[in-house]
Amino acid sequence: MNGTSFAISPDSKQIAAIGPDKKGYMYPASGGDPQVIAGLSPGEQPITFSADGRALYIYQPGELPARVYRLDIQSGQRTLWKELMPYDPAGVENIGPILMTPDAKTCVFGYHRMLADLYLVEGLK
Repeated sequence: MNGTSFAISPDSKQIAAIGPDKKGYMYPASGGDPQVIAGLSPGEQPITFSADGRALYIYQPGELPARVYRLDIQSGQRTLWKELMPYDPAGVENIGPILMTPDAKTCVFGYHRMLADLYLVEGLK
């Protein structure tokens, strides 16, 4: 599994992670066969479980703005939670990691910005 893209359930019995085939799986912490996470699209990553353990907050790295969804683990139904983008989006290339509390009241995120200067030179001979 991807060592940077996982979430541990509130009861510590399950781990939502991305497998070697890039699909999302629910791994039993006590061992056993993982189950595919219904509704998790290829490339999406878990952020954290909801406080009740019934949903995962997920996002697609590389998407601008970063859309964070609440994914119901049983039904696979997703609901848009928030769109994240820095106040000044100039030069923003990527958002992540995204960290949030299970109660979904607090969220922080990092981003990568690439800025450059352009100079106009006139009168050269």
